[in-house]
Amino acid sequence: MLPDADVLYAALVARDPGFEGRAYACVRTTGIFCRLTCPARVAKRENVSFRASVQECRAAGFRPCKRCFPDQALRPRAGSSSSGAS
Repeated sequence: MLPDADVLYAALVARDPGFEGRAYACVRTTGIFCRLTCPARVAKRENVSFRASVQECRAAGFRPCKRCFPDQALRPRAGSSSSGAS
C-alpha cells in the first residue's frame, strides 16, 4: 500500500532519499516515470500520479526517465562518474 499521494508529492519535491524505491512518480504530460529522488524538474502536482513498482508504471504506459533510470536499481545518475578503471 502506498502512502498518501500528498505525502509522496512532498517527498518528490524534497527529493527525500527515505522514499527511494517505495514509489515512483508518473508524469502524465511527458509519459515518463521517475524515482522520487530524480534530479529532473518536478512536474505540477495535477500531472503526477504514483505507482508502487516499475512494472505498474510500465503497465500504465509510462517509460523510464533517462536521468534517474528507475528501471535499473543500481545504475548511476546521468553526469556522475562511474569509471571502473583504476
